[in-house]
Amino acid sequence: MTITVHAELRTRPGRVEEFLVVARALATASAGEPGTLRYEWFTSADPAVFVVIEEYADPAAAAAHNEHCAPYLQQVSELADMTSVHVHGTPGPELDAWIAANPVAHAHPPLEPR
Repeated sequence: MTITVHAELRTRPGRVEEFLVVARALATASAGEPGTLRYEWFTSADPAVFVVIEEYADPAAAAAHNEHCAPYLQQVSELADMTSVHVHGTPGPELDAWIAANPVAHAHPPLEPR
C-alpha cells in the first residue's frame, strides 16, 4: 500500500526566500528516488505557508526518502515550523514512531473492509 503525506509548513519571519530554495532542492532530489511516486510543493493565500504532498510506493520508500534528503529536511526545520502533517496508509514501525513523537502529526490508516 502506498503512503501519502500531506504536510503544511509556516516559514519563520524573513525566511521565505531561503525556504523556497530548499523546497525546490528537495523536489529535485526526490524526483530521482526509487519508490517516490509524487513530491510536490504548493503555495497558499498566506505567502508564509506552504504545503507538500508526497506519495511513496511503501513505508520503506518513505524512510529511504527521509534518509536521502536528511540534509534538506534539517534545513527545512531551521526555516519553517510544521503546523500539521497527515500520513495516509499503513506507515510501518519507523513512521509510526515519528508520528508518535510529533504532536502535529496524525496517522490515517486505511478503512478495513467489513
